[in-house]
Amino acid sequence: MLALGLDIGTSKICVSVIDGKTGNCRETFETVNDTFITVDEKQTEMQDAETILTKAYTLIETALSKYPDIQCIGVTGQMHGIVYINEDFSLAGPLFTWQYKSGDLQYQDSGLSYADYLSELTGYKMATGFGLTTVFYHLHEKIYCNACYISTIHGYIACCLAGCKKPVLHSTDAQSLGLYNLKNNAFDKKALKAAGIDLSILPDVVNSPVILGKYKNNIPVCVAIGDNQAGFIGSGCDNDILINIGTGSQISLKTDKTVLQCPDIEIRPLSEDKHIFTGASLCGGRAFAILKSFYEDVIKMGGAVPPDNLYDIMINNAKKSDIKNRSVNGPSFSTLFCGTRNNPSAKAGITDLTADNFTAGDITYAALKGIADELYAMYESIEKYDTLKRNRLIGSGNGIRKNPLLRRILEETFSLPLSVTENIEEAAFGAALYALIATGYFASLEQAQSIVKFEDIYE
Repeated sequence: MLALGLDIGTSKICVSVIDGKTGNCRETFETVNDTFITVDEKQTEMQDAETILTKAYTLIETALSKYPDIQCIGVTGQMHGIVYINEDFSLAGPLFTWQYKSGDLQYQDSGLSYADYLSELTGYKMATGFGLTTVFYHLHEKIYCNACYISTIHGYIACCLAGCKKPVLHSTDAQSLGLYNLKNNAFDKKALKAAGIDLSILPDVVNSPVILGKYKNNIPVCVAIGDNQAGFIGSGCDNDILINIGTGSQISLKTDKTVLQCPDIEIRPLSEDKHIFTGASLCGGRAFAILKSFYEDVIKMGGAVPPDNLYDIMINNAKKSDIKNRSVNGPSFSTLFCGTRNNPSAKAGITDLTADNFTAGDITYAALKGIADELYAMYESIEKYDTLKRNRLIGSGNGIRKNPLLRRILEETFSLPLSVTENIEEAAFGAALYALIATGYFASLEQAQSIVKFEDIYE
């Protein structure tokens, strides 16, 4: 049975066609998500939702033209962000992505940011970029007040594919918006009232693999799920530690315990009776891209053109020095260029520099170690509440797949071996698996994950 998985990423949109019998990915179709909106020649944290919708439909139709026997569709995408929806279910504006920073602005004369004020008002830890933090800001700025509904972008697309006229979100998505009661698996009415947010704009919430409707009256469309959970499912994680490094980065661990609070760590729904601990970095793999941009500027200062393979040069240069010497006498690189959700004002920094270690190779290595260290610090916060023995890291995202040195550093930092899946697009793969559960092809999440194939990668 063939299933299609659609992933609406921050920088890329892709569709994977998955064989539910063999676990093979027949083919992946992708396009760049180059839809960021610019204002005064500066890129904002908003994307053109209409263009995203068009790109998604084009990829789906391309896949269906080649694989007409596709029997179900699963959808996932970037969490936290929102679109506003009109009464006729058309889009009312752009996608306010998870990077949208209005929550960092000061709320009136309170001395607090919108996110912090909303947190104090409701008792929920809210961050900038969370959908309902964005709504709270817009309410006070009288923006999009006439919209009827909100949804995540991929939740909206799944509903469009299925022919729905009101948004329906899976709990994995709904929780990412904020003001969500994990115990009851529902938005908190009391918190919403305190924030002045009308419950009627919120989508309906389901907590299981539900078929929303059929695309073109033929192909069942499953409710969309968050990309963190989709990646977790598509990576075959059970009692492993999932490390994802792309534009941002995350660490995720499944738990059977109902732990509703864990300082500095999010507790996210996974299935009806399971949750995952998730620590999220706002920078992650972007830190390495920022360092690359710095090197490009240096090269240009010398009157040269930066080479196309600069990433490879950076990695190879970092390998030249002795690893033990770097770890003992090398610089330390905090890669918090974008702060953290709990501390948006946090800054990156390089310390412990000497005349001997102030080299491009040492600094590059230190940046990669800084990315790994930030994730490990999150794991240490989770570990206090974790009762399971973890035997392996599972890596996902291009930041891991394309950087063998980072893979090795992660193994050394966590003292665990690291594996990656054979399928490259883990989130799209996971969305397809979830759709196969919804159709009854698989009886459980565990059975669906059993088809995931791994390969161990060593330098």
